[in-house]
Amino acid sequence: MKKTETEVEPVTSAAPDNTENTENTENKDNTVNTDIAAKEPADPYMQRILEAARQLFTESGLEAVSMYGIAKRAGIGQGSLYRRFTDKGEICSALLLDSTEQFLSGMEQQLAASAGETAALAHLQSSIEQVVGFIEQYAELLNMIKSEFTGKKQLTQFEHPFFQRLGVIMGELLHRASANGEIIGIDPRFAATALISVLSPDLYLYEQKRNGSSKEEISRGIVALFITGLSKR
Repeated sequence: MKKTETEVEPVTSAAPDNTENTENTENKDNTVNTDIAAKEPADPYMQRILEAARQLFTESGLEAVSMYGIAKRAGIGQGSLYRRFTDKGEICSALLLDSTEQFLSGMEQQLAASAGETAALAHLQSSIEQVVGFIEQYAELLNMIKSEFTGKKQLTQFEHPFFQRLGVIMGELLHRASANGEIIGIDPRFAATALISVLSPDLYLYEQKRNGSSKEEISRGIVALFITGLSKR
């Protein structure tokens, strides 16, 4: 099929003579060979796209920016953009990749280090406050990620990897608190799902923009429901 874009994408690698064809980067089950992919040079178009999106989001806000506008600012065709990202949510995910991984890994490390401790409810409160702080910092981007994910993929926010990992952390802390007799008789799994639904960027933005709530007020409200409200003491 004839290429319709005006720009020619740069060649990032070439297969040397007498070696295995580098186009064969997939296994028989169609999963990507991560060892080969890890050795591939960085895609220069990715950096152009992300930098263009970052600039436009800062200048105009997330809602006002279109995929067409991002492609135009990046100086590439829309086909090149859509081969890498299907929507703005995926671009937001890429922009937040390092920050979300560092944040979630830190919480998971804290969870592992606290195994065997008896103050699970205090740890849960600290975790809630950390999540609220993270959402406060990246609320607009997180909300775009959630909206695109749930809208186009026909899935709930609970199925997004970010919220799944949060759910595991909160579920484990609630299970520990239940086992320690710190909280009333509830189903820790269900309580964790309910907590994740409240730790949501759209709820945060609603409270902030419609009700003028501060980060501290939102955090206190969630703590009142899931710490004070569940505590036996």
